[in-house]
Amino acid sequence: MSTFGKLTPGRPSANKSKDQLMESLKDEEGTARVNFEVPRSKHQKLKIHAARRGQSVREFLTAYIDSLPDE
Repeated sequence: MSTFGKLTPGRPSANKSKDQLMESLKDEEGTARVNFEVPRSKHQKLKIHAARRGQSVREFLTAYIDSLPDE
């Protein structure tokens, strides 16, 4: 098996025990993209509402998600 630099083929998780892998996943939450289409009028309404609060659409929606109860 040849290597290029320090990289090797295969899954990185295969080199870790299950406990090490689970622990590493806890350390980094990561991000996810949310992408959906809405009518232009609703998008404009959302942008205006966020701007009146001094927030970007991302900040407004993130704050809204944070306000949802945990299930």
